[in-house]
Amino acid sequence: MYKLLATSALVAAGLWATADAAMAQAKVAPISVVVGGYHQQNFGFATNKKNVTGLPATPNSMLQYSDSEVWFGGRTTLANGITVGFDVQLEGNTSGDQIDESYLFVDGAFGRLVIGSENTVDYIMHYGAPSVGVAFGTNESQVGDFIIRPTNVTALNTTASGRTGVGGTALTQGTGNDQQRLSYFTPRFAGFQVGLSFTPNVNQEDTVTYTDKAAQRANSMHGSVNYTNNFNGVQLNGSLGASQYGKVSNAAATSPLSKGVTDLSAGLQVGAAGFMVGGGYRKVSADLGAENGSAMSIGVSYTTGPLSVGASYAASVVDGTAAAGDDKATQILIAAAYSIGPGVDLIGALFNMKYEDEGNAAANQNSGTGAAVGIHLRF
Repeated sequence: MYKLLATSALVAAGLWATADAAMAQAKVAPISVVVGGYHQQNFGFATNKKNVTGLPATPNSMLQYSDSEVWFGGRTTLANGITVGFDVQLEGNTSGDQIDESYLFVDGAFGRLVIGSENTVDYIMHYGAPSVGVAFGTNESQVGDFIIRPTNVTALNTTASGRTGVGGTALTQGTGNDQQRLSYFTPRFAGFQVGLSFTPNVNQEDTVTYTDKAAQRANSMHGSVNYTNNFNGVQLNGSLGASQYGKVSNAAATSPLSKGVTDLSAGLQVGAAGFMVGGGYRKVSADLGAENGSAMSIGVSYTTGPLSVGASYAASVVDGTAAAGDDKATQILIAAAYSIGPGVDLIGALFNMKYEDEGNAAANQNSGTGAAVGIHLRF
C-alpha cells in the first residue's frame, strides 16, 4: 500500500510538473518567421579559349552575373531553455536546386542538433585560405562563372564533403552536400568543438525515397573537429574533417561504386593586427573515380576599417576520366571588398584560371584572365 501511495504521489507530482511546464511554455512567444538573405550583381570580363567542350565556340568576353538567396527562418526558446527553430534558403535565381537548404535545429547546453537538408559537419567546420568579401573567395569562387571549366576536366577545392571548387562539379559517386541528414555539434570547450553527421540516403528535397543500395552509396558518415581561440591578439583557427562513403557491394568491378570513398580535409589560419594567413588541404581517395586526388590552397588577407584586401592561390590535381595523366586546375586571385554602409559592400577581383585535361586535345583545355566588380547586399 505504501509503495502504491508513493507511486501515485510521484505520478501526481509529475502531472503537476507537466502542467506547470505547459502553462509556462504557453507564455513563450510562438515562432514568428523572419526574412533575410543576400542579393549580388557582378559585371566583368574574362578571356576563354575558343572551341572548348562545354563552352560556346567563340565565347563573349563580357559577363553580367547575378546571385541571390532569400532566407526564411524562425526560432523560439522553450521554458526549459532549449531553443528550437528552422531555416529555409530559397534561390533568388532560377536554379536546378531551387531550395538550397531546409532544416530544423535544436540548441541547448547539450550542443546543437540539425535535422534536414544542410551541409555536412566537415564542410561547415572547415577553416582554410581566408576569403575577402563574399563572392570571390578561394573556395567555391565565382571565378568559375567567368572562366569556365571544360566538360571533361574534374577539379576539387579544399572544402570537404563532395564540394568541388574552381568551377568543378560535385562528386559524381553518390556523395555531396545539402542532402537530408542528421548532424550534431558539441558545445565548444577550451576552444575545441566536435561535429558528427549521418547521411542515410542521397535524396535532397522532400521526396520520400530510399536509396537503391544496389546502385548508390548509402549511410555515409562525416566527422570534424575544429579549434578557435585568441591569444593576446593572435587569432588561431584550425580544423580536421573526414567523410566516409561506403561501396556498393554488387557494383561492377570496373565501376567507381565498387570502391569506398574517403574524403579528408585540414585547414589552419593565423591572424593578428588585421592580417590573416591560412591554407587548406584536401585528399579524396576514390579508386577508379575521376575525383581521386588532392587540392590545396593558401592565402592572406588584410582588413582595416571597412576595407578588406587579399590574395590567394589554389590548385587541384585529380585522376580525371582517362587511364593515364591527371586533370589539373589552378587559380590565382586578388580580391577586395569595401563596406559603404550596413549590409552594402562593393567588391572586386582580378583573377587567372587554368584548366588542363589529362589528354592533349585542345577542346579539353581552357585558361584565361579576368576582372570583375560588383555590389553585394545583405538583408
